[in-house]
Amino acid sequence: MKTLSIQQPWASLVCAGIKDVENRTWKAAQVPRRILIHASSKKITKNFYAGIPETLESCIENQISFGNIPELETLPTSAIIGYVTVTGFEEGDVDSVWADAGAIKWKLEDAWLFDEPILDVKGKLNLFDYDLDENNLPPAHQVQLENVDVTEDETEVQIPCTKETFEKIKAGDFGGIELYLTPYLTDLLCVDDAFKMKSFKTVTVFCGNSYVAFELAEESGIYNLPDPQDETKPYFIMDFTGNEIAWMVAQFMFGKKIEEGEFESFCGGKTIDVLEIPKMADSNDNILKLKVNKDVFKDIATGKMASFTKEITPKNLSMFFILNADGTVKEINGIPQLRRYDAIQFTNKEDSYTCQINNTDVMYMDSEYGDYKLYSEQEEDEKLDYTDCIMNYVLGDKI
Repeated sequence: MKTLSIQQPWASLVCAGIKDVENRTWKAAQVPRRILIHASSKKITKNFYAGIPETLESCIENQISFGNIPELETLPTSAIIGYVTVTGFEEGDVDSVWADAGAIKWKLEDAWLFDEPILDVKGKLNLFDYDLDENNLPPAHQVQLENVDVTEDETEVQIPCTKETFEKIKAGDFGGIELYLTPYLTDLLCVDDAFKMKSFKTVTVFCGNSYVAFELAEESGIYNLPDPQDETKPYFIMDFTGNEIAWMVAQFMFGKKIEEGEFESFCGGKTIDVLEIPKMADSNDNILKLKVNKDVFKDIATGKMASFTKEITPKNLSMFFILNADGTVKEINGIPQLRRYDAIQFTNKEDSYTCQINNTDVMYMDSEYGDYKLYSEQEEDEKLDYTDCIMNYVLGDKI
């Protein structure tokens, strides 16, 4: 199978589905094609960030903070770590923070990360062959990318973090959380045409299904990073368009703790405990796993519940859709790209029930008729917010 060697952390960013462009001076002979990604032997040095633009440092550090990739020093090297599909090449401008001007941009999609990297593999220049059957690849998974979001009324900020950070926040060891202000976060967090934080009231930090919510302290806001040569002045950098801007961060300082707990979801109008997505080796083996309460389990197992619906929210968007690097839903010709599940496994304590999925629909509320309609039935000029929709799964035969 054709393999491309990439230095870290770029290799891990590619396989996580974050870096959607690979910059080269040459093109592959055949596209589209799936290729293996090899992390080269070059170690990440302590002064790695000194050799890249601050804008990319901001993006990488935020992704680490969100838990989308591990700490740089832990990333594997001299290893095949996953695979990706090369869909084409672009020599002009590409709407990606990872694109280099003047380079040939390899456009990447459908990234998968091996559950365990194939270690001790020596890389080569250009595309090289590695003895691996494309139809029998090792177990792999798609990284469920987390990102910052805000509630519709813009009173609450929701921030993902790593398990280690989450435990320290719960223990009171951290008094706040700081993120680099990237273009996406600028649009999300700042007042229009001003680098001033919106009037948020609360901040919710989450890791997986666990969360802790705080009142937002007054000292929260958007701040310039100081120039290391003169701390009385802002540190100026070049943005992605080549303009000079101040390097800024968004600081969320914790006030009074409001609550902590586990997110709840709904199935057929009844509360369920946890909605999770397991690691999967192949899309044909995709199983959506649900822990449900006793009543829901009984209705499903006895056939009383022929389908179930799930509200789509900013928190669970990645459970149902393939997302772009900026956290938006990936669309092809205006069609949202769904995560496909072949079966659902319902569990209640020691009991388990697995069935096929006969059909999957995205549905939206038609305000005119007061009922849900298929997403495909929307008017051509109507642009829906996916977080206002629901997922509907029609249950099939027991497996």
